[in-house]
Amino acid sequence: MLKDAPCEVILLGGVYQKKSESMVGPLTRQCIQQVHFSKAFIGIDGWQPETGFTGRDMMRTDVVNAVLEKECEAIVLTDSSKFGAVHSYSIGPVERFNRVITDSKIRASDLMHLEHSKLTVHVVDI
Repeated sequence: MLKDAPCEVILLGGVYQKKSESMVGPLTRQCIQQVHFSKAFIGIDGWQPETGFTGRDMMRTDVVNAVLEKECEAIVLTDSSKFGAVHSYSIGPVERFNRVITDSKIRASDLMHLEHSKLTVHVVDI
């Protein structure tokens, strides 16, 4: 798949987590600090109005927070099942995110809370 990508692909160093298919760890964080980018698409494991975005894996959450330190446009890309769940590790703050892209099964109350937090929400029909 990568060999046919129409754009340049930069792979970060670190520990490869098979389950999430992501790179994590101090080496990944260091690589992120050396690369400049304007947009980041971020997956989350949970969201509640009281806690904001959360993750279940400490090392993945640390990498996401390193990305958020870059001051790029931060876009949450997640399915609606994550709303209402809360996990151990905070991702955020919520104000650091610009947009959320999710599916049409999101509850109206969650959509209202996200929009009240000044996030632009794009709902995709499924």
